[in-house]
Amino acid sequence: MSILATREELQGRLASFLWSQWAQMGVLANTERSDRWATDPEALLLLTFEVGREEPRLFEEVLDWLIKNERLISVQRLRNLVRDDDDRALVEAVLGWLGERRRRPRLEARTASSGAATDAQPFFRNSSLPVTDPDPAFLAQGFLKPRSGPSKKSQPPDLLLPINFALRLRQLLGIGARAETARVLLTIGAPRVNVQVLAKSTAYTKRNVQEAVTSLTAAGVLFSFEQGNEQVFSIPRDRWAQFLELDQLPTQEDWPQLFAVYRRVLRWLADSAREGLSDYMLSSEMRTLAEEAAPDLRFAGIRTGPAGDDSSYFERFGQELLDSVPT
Repeated sequence: MSILATREELQGRLASFLWSQWAQMGVLANTERSDRWATDPEALLLLTFEVGREEPRLFEEVLDWLIKNERLISVQRLRNLVRDDDDRALVEAVLGWLGERRRRPRLEARTASSGAATDAQPFFRNSSLPVTDPDPAFLAQGFLKPRSGPSKKSQPPDLLLPINFALRLRQLLGIGARAETARVLLTIGAPRVNVQVLAKSTAYTKRNVQEAVTSLTAAGVLFSFEQGNEQVFSIPRDRWAQFLELDQLPTQEDWPQLFAVYRRVLRWLADSAREGLSDYMLSSEMRTLAEEAAPDLRFAGIRTGPAGDDSSYFERFGQELLDSVPT
């Protein structure tokens, strides 16, 4: 499979997946899915920002959803999930756009590096139309994006759907480490979890997580145990399910880690410098990328084959990524 075909296939599968997720969260779209997992709102946003660069309607409708539901989103956590300068520019551009429409201190965009506006690049990669009136919030982060306003089609999410479990807990516990810690403990497929795992899954610092578990333990809704030389935590899921009037708690997926790999691979595939490379060179560069992504993939439970030295590694790893996209 060529680099172009791989990029188009991965982009298409991710766009379809994202539409199905946002349709269950209040974006005006059709889907027959009713997923049992609890989504991660900020991780989903970050992936959408990247995929949206070749899916303008998805991007614009999610901006519309944010206008309607921004109070349910953690700006701190969104920034915590940033992995590189590309993520950072996308996040700050969207926050700046939101801040122009919702005048709140937390929605103020951070200043981009000097020269970002003068070296601006088209935001939508697959559009050749000139941008004569660029959006100032995006231009400040180095993107030429046409001005746009909210479509006003989005609705508040149905908090009783499993996919919106994180948002429901935020209404109950507030936006912060406590709600995320409770979400992970209630949905993860493990009876006990330590602070290190909680920090990685919640995208908060160990200190924030420790404060959260201390608070929840003091409230009597979380249990603490000594296991070996570390402290681990569990939560009475049956009592929480009864309190929340749920027959079954949602399941957990390690979206921050998996989505970070997708973003990085999409950018790697979109880099025009790789067009025309030989199969050997493509496989060599993909092998390096795969090795760097391996810790995230392992944490997310995605198994990939051995790298090897053959020239077909690009195609094999690309197919493994395609197969990992939820269907």
